[in-house]
Amino acid sequence: MKTQNGAFASTGSACPKKATELFFVTHPMVLKALLGPFLTEADAECGRVVMRSADAHVTACLVDSIDDITRWHGVNNGRVCRAFAGADRREASHG
Repeated sequence: MKTQNGAFASTGSACPKKATELFFVTHPMVLKALLGPFLTEADAECGRVVMRSADAHVTACLVDSIDDITRWHGVNNGRVCRAFAGADRREASHG
């Protein structure tokens, strides 16, 4: 895409990324999410396993878009919870 002066428009970090859902780990005894955001339900499920509580569950929140910081947190939270849940080791052994 070109702007009026002929220069190409930036498509870097200023552009928000599209997403339909963010996932969180919640517990009925706590008013706000315990873990999250996560970009995938599978990552949030790993977070729920890490919580070691039968009452913890995964909830989803619909969003129009997410910014780069939220995306980074979602990716990072997923990596950390997969590592603690042992999901990375299971994937590596099957891969």
